[in-house]
Amino acid sequence: MKRGAAWPYIIGGALALHVIASLVVVFIATSDPSYAVEEDYYQKALAWDEKRAQDSTNSTLGWSFEFAVTPPDSPGDHPKLDVTLHDEAGVPLTGAAVSVATFHNSRSDDILRAPVPETADPGVYSTSLPMQHNGRWELRFVVERGSDRFTHSETRHLFVEASEK
Repeated sequence: MKRGAAWPYIIGGALALHVIASLVVVFIATSDPSYAVEEDYYQKALAWDEKRAQDSTNSTLGWSFEFAVTPPDSPGDHPKLDVTLHDEAGVPLTGAAVSVATFHNSRSDDILRAPVPETADPGVYSTSLPMQHNGRWELRFVVERGSDRFTHSETRHLFVEASEK
């Protein structure tokens, strides 16, 4: 081999190593469930006026909204989410379609979505969710009944793991 003929290979190898290292870093950065970007953040920013209008609608409807998360009785079971709704007169709100999107703050890319079906008790909606870690959870609810739409978001510290007995 001629003197200096190895330089193109060294430069090509350095460039290939740089590309491979960059791809590995991108893969690691995008596969970490503890890091997430708010879904549709740009559209939500553009729709700020609609969000304010929805807040006004929530206030005008006057619906009361409460929820509770009950830990399971035994390990391996899912915690239970109960939602209680009343209209502006305090009458249980029946016939609504309730849905939830929730995530643990340390795993904000792992969003659990579920409908919350109505139970036999008027104004009470319930489901179980595969929530696995105690801590701060963000819950985002949408309630629709007829043409009315009500939203509620809350961050709360929840205990969702079965207690040791």
